Amino acid sequence: MRFSMRVVNFVALLGVCRSADGASARSSQESQMMRSVVLRFGAVCIALLLAVAPVLAQGQAAAGKAEDIKAMLLGTATWHADWTRPGDSGVSEIVFEARGDKVMAKLVRITPPTISCEHDVTITTGVVKFDGCLRQNVTLSFDPNDREYPFKGNSDGNFEWKLKRK
Repeated sequence: MRFSMRVVNFVALLGVCRSADGASARSSQESQMMRSVVLRFGAVCIALLLAVAPVLAQGQAAAGKAEDIKAMLLGTATWHADWTRPGDSGVSEIVFEARGDKVMAKLVRITPPTISCEHDVTITTGVVKFDGCLRQNVTLSFDPNDREYPFKGNSDGNFEWKLKRK
C-alpha cells in the first residue's frame, strides 16, 4: 500500500515539473500518459515479484541441503513410491519419522506380497538412503525441478524408485 502511494506521489511530482522559463514541461495529456505508464510499470513489477518469490523460495530448498530435505520428508504425511525394473514393478507407501536424532522410514509394500518394515534413513546433501523391505540400498536423489516426483533413484536388484507426495 505504501509503495503504491509513493508511486502516485512520484507521478504527481512528474506532472508539476517545470522548465527553466517556468512553463509547464509537459501538457496535461502527456502528464496523464506518463502517470499511466509509471503506474502500469509499477503494477507489472509487483506482479513479477509476487510470481517469482515462491520459485526463489523453492530454489533455496533446491540446493538440496540435508536439513531442507529432512524437513520435506518429515513434513509430508505419506510418500507414494513406485519401483520398477524390466518385468517387475510395484508400489509402496513410506512414512518418514523423526526419532531423536534419527530419521526412520516405515515402509508398507502395497503390491502383493504385502509386507512392512522399518529402517534407518541417511540424509546428505541432495541424497536420501535407506533399505526397502525386500531391496537394499535404496538411494534417491532430490530433483527440485520435478514437482511430481522430487525423489528418484535406484536400489539393489536394478530397481528404479520414484517418490511423490501422497
